Amino acid sequence: MMNERGMRVLAVLGIALAIALPVALSIYLARYQGMEQEQQRALGYAREVLSRSEATLQEVDLDLNTLAASAAMGNDPCSATNIALMRQLDVSSPNTQAIGVVEGDRLVCMSLTGVVESIHLGPPDVIQPDGEKIWTHVELPFAPHRHFLVLGRGRFAAIVHKDLPIMVANAETGLAVAAWSGPRRVVLTSHGFIDPKWLNVLQGRDHASFVDAGYVVAVVASRQYAIDATAALPVSKLDERTWVVARTVVPFGVLTGVLLAWAAILLARAQLAMPAVLKAALKRKELFMVYQPVVDLRTGRWVGAEALIRWQRPKGEAVRPDVFIVVAEDSGLITQVTKDVVLEQVRMHAETLFKEFPDFHIAINLAAEDMQSERTIGLLRKLVEVTGAPTGSLMVEATERSFAAPSAVRNIVEGLHAEGIRIAIDDFGTGYSSLSFLESLDFDLLKIDKSFVDTLDTGAATSQVIHHIIEMAKALNLEMIAEGVETEAQAQFLRSRGVHYAQGFLFAHPMSFERLLEELKQEREREAGQNPAASGTA
Repeated sequence: MMNERGMRVLAVLGIALAIALPVALSIYLARYQGMEQEQQRALGYAREVLSRSEATLQEVDLDLNTLAASAAMGNDPCSATNIALMRQLDVSSPNTQAIGVVEGDRLVCMSLTGVVESIHLGPPDVIQPDGEKIWTHVELPFAPHRHFLVLGRGRFAAIVHKDLPIMVANAETGLAVAAWSGPRRVVLTSHGFIDPKWLNVLQGRDHASFVDAGYVVAVVASRQYAIDATAALPVSKLDERTWVVARTVVPFGVLTGVLLAWAAILLARAQLAMPAVLKAALKRKELFMVYQPVVDLRTGRWVGAEALIRWQRPKGEAVRPDVFIVVAEDSGLITQVTKDVVLEQVRMHAETLFKEFPDFHIAINLAAEDMQSERTIGLLRKLVEVTGAPTGSLMVEATERSFAAPSAVRNIVEGLHAEGIRIAIDDFGTGYSSLSFLESLDFDLLKIDKSFVDTLDTGAATSQVIHHIIEMAKALNLEMIAEGVETEAQAQFLRSRGVHYAQGFLFAHPMSFERLLEELKQEREREAGQNPAASGTA
């Protein structure tokens, strides 16, 4: 049972969480959105590098194919005619700095200078599957201290400035970019820090993005050429982006937190006030009983009713039983509710009812605390005496939780049986009860919970549970009452499986005692009209 101090501690924790969680969630969302945006920016830069690289390679392919066609016609590659063609192609190709002729590993003539003293290229750094060769660090006499890419096929080669594919590197401070090619992941051109392990992450994918070594990294692969590109942004950019997003998101989180905290305060006040309100309600007799009929599925007759407690405030608003019963249990008021409301009102009603209908039964719900108190036997003994209840006309219903320790309640069960009171286990199957549990205590009836009845029309896997419950009850010779029956199909199924009794909206809603008594009288009159001989004999 939770005392007031415990409630206050929970209230403080609830308020703290109500404020902290939305703010923390806002910061997380800001970080997440910032990460998404930075990864998209990195992918954008990587795709820009790849696009420029592909455009350059397309130009080179076109130029080298044109020169190869000219050579196939018998033209000397370094003839004046061919050099003029190379110059023409050079001028019309914006990404190409020069075009030349390669013999072995030497450049022997170019569009810029014509025939030259051979320029040593050395072995190629990359040889593509189609035979194309790439030299990545070529220095030309007319541009000392600058390195160019040379892409050669057959006897011809195109000379490309290394910075052209990665000009995007100037877009912002800290951006690192690179393009590479070949199975050995040879870097063709780069700017900034590029970790070699980033070049191996694709593994057949066309793109990837991740955070590593203080960078937000994106890698993309070409579908046309054996070339990939990468871009990396410092994580500091992510932090800046997160802050930008946070300035928008966090205020909403703070506002949400304040609203939730206010709601938590109101709820805490309500929870702390509820026991006092319930005490006052008991004094003002705001709690009352209604009765839901129990039907014999074999005959359709009303044979009993379950007494249900209700609470209606002075202004007409109703408090749900699942709310105030929990408050009563947690605050230690449940035994007073049982004594002053349930038993007192049932006493007044049952005294009248049993005189008119001695075969009718009334079922009373008892809490776990009631089932563990010897006082309960005395209260119910007095109820039997005052109402003149015939044996079996009073029934006690208690949930599995009430019998969690069978040895502790065995005396109560035996004492109630001695007074002619039957005992039903309520909501069976919703806890952890088993066949051995049912055998350990002398129950009379088993109530099948509404949650299992509801599954009968659905075909759900849980619909099989009710079959096992019914068979278990039969094995122990327990009568059964099915709760929450709402359709004729459910009633027919239960009837066909040997379930004896049922209650639910299909038959009747909970009603006042006055209406229950009137309905029973009308039913008796109808039966008498159908069987006048029996009526006369009586």
